[in-house]
Order: sequence, then structure tokens, then C-alpha cells
Amino acid sequence: MDTTRNPFEGCMLGLAIGDALGYPTEFIRRQQILARHGPAGVTGFVPSHSHPAGTYTDDTQMTIAVAEGLLAAASRELDPQMRAIAERFVAWSHAPENDRAPGNTCLAGCANLERGVHWREAGVAGSKGCGSAMRVAPVGLLYHADLDRLVEAARASSQLTHGHPAALEGAAAAALMVALALRGASPEEMFEAIQERCFGRASDFDACLQRVPQVLDLPPGEALTADVLGESWVADEAVASALYCVWRHPDDFSAGVLEAINTDGDSDSIGAITGSVLGARLGLDGIPADWARDVEDATRLLALAGQLWEATQ
Repeated sequence: MDTTRNPFEGCMLGLAIGDALGYPTEFIRRQQILARHGPAGVTGFVPSHSHPAGTYTDDTQMTIAVAEGLLAAASRELDPQMRAIAERFVAWSHAPENDRAPGNTCLAGCANLERGVHWREAGVAGSKGCGSAMRVAPVGLLYHADLDRLVEAARASSQLTHGHPAALEGAAAAALMVALALRGASPEEMFEAIQERCFGRASDFDACLQRVPQVLDLPPGEALTADVLGESWVADEAVASALYCVWRHPDDFSAGVLEAINTDGDSDSIGAITGSVLGARLGLDGIPADWARDVEDATRLLALAGQLWEATQ
């Protein structure tokens, strides 16, 4: 394992880059993406929804809130950590920058938290949206050396907004992938860890993830569709789709992330999860320099990554 902060920086910046690349392709079909941007689809930052090129979405905004909450908590105990994250979620929900298609379930959870509902009860019980999986990378970084603690904290972080068992396991699996990527684990090893630690808690999550090894030979135009791995609006599909992209391109950040974002459905969330894992695996040096330079708030993200790294030393 690389013991420098470089993989932490790669993870946080990689997440934001995947998110920003996917911003203009979210909500539109793959065929529309190719028609609008050419046969290769989106291959770099482009303006989206009145925002300049390189702008990230609510995925990265909430990831920043998770990272800052973990760092600001009075202790490493679960309750103070989740309360610190909750405070930042509520602040984010009212921020003028929260104009990038935030998820309804995330906003509902924030409203519950603001009303004083305990963080364990604030999440929408029936929602398995991908909102808690897209933002959980800082948990994977902070607890990479203790996978038992990692899955506990990841599931807890989901409960602030998403209470469905598949959402909890999606968050745990996404954090596991980041932690194992820091160790240089192969996608096969990531899949085995997800099976070991996440399977048996949500049947829909299990069924979706089990399809990933079976469809690796399918092109993304077939695999990342409603009929196969899904469109990633929900946690199990988003994690499965990201694992598919990582598995096909474990040593190529650009190829993996661009495959993730030129898809039907929740392209920015697939890109964010894929980017966080490949960024952790390959480090900041494995990310194209122009993307690392031009993504929104690069300096802030690098600083947060450094603080998370320092917290593990």
C-alpha cells in the first residue's frame, strides 16, 4: 500500500472528477449523449445546466460534508461523528450552491434531521436510492485499516437519509471498494469482500451485485442498462455499475470513468463512485493532470484528502 497522501488525494479528486464529467450526461440516454457529443460521448469537462465546465454536483457536495463531519467530530465514536455529519447535511440543504439536482430522499432526510429526528431514524425507511453510496468515500479512507469499523460507519452514514437495507449495504460496499483500492486490491478481491461483508442483508442488493462478473464481456451500452445492471438510481445498481467499470479498467482512470458517465441513468453517481475507487487505487498521479487542475474546488478537495490522511497516521 502507498502510505503517502497521494491515494487519498486521488480518491477525493477522482470522485469529484467522475461526478463533474457525469453532470451533463445525467438524466439523458446513452444514444442522446452520443448524438450530442459525438461517437465517443463526453471525453472531458463540458458546461452543464448553466454551470461552467468542471462543476461537480450534489454527490461531491455531500461527500465534502461527510469528510468535514468526520474530521470535526469530537471523537471517533459513531454518535458524535454522525451528529457532526448531520449538521453539515442540514447546512448543505439550505446552501445557495445546492442547485445541482439534489436527490429528494437526501433532502427529506435533511429535513428530518433539522426537525430533531435522531440520525438513526432520519432516513427514509423505504428508499434505497444511491445517495448514501455516492458520498461515502471519506469513510473508506478514514477506516481503511479497520473494515469492521468501516462497514459500521458506512451503514450509519446512510441512515441519515436512506434507511432501506440495500442503501445501507450500498454505502458499505462503496466504502469497502475505496479501502481495498488503497491496498491495491484487484476488483475480484473487492467483489469477494463485498460478498463476505455485505451479502445476506438485502436480497435485491445481492442479486444485482452477483450479476457483475457475468456481464464483464458486455459493452457498457448493453451492461449499464435497465435490463442488465440497471440505471443506477438505486444503491445496488450504482455500486454494481461502478464495480463493472472498475473491473474492466482497473489500471486506467480515464477509461473507467468515461465508461461510467456515458450511460443511461444516474451517470454522475456512477462516475463519482468509479472515480473514487480508481483514484484511490491509482493515486493522484494516475489521474489526467488537466482534469485534476480544472475540476471545481480542486484545492479544497486536496486539503480535505490531506486531513483525512493525517487523521489515519
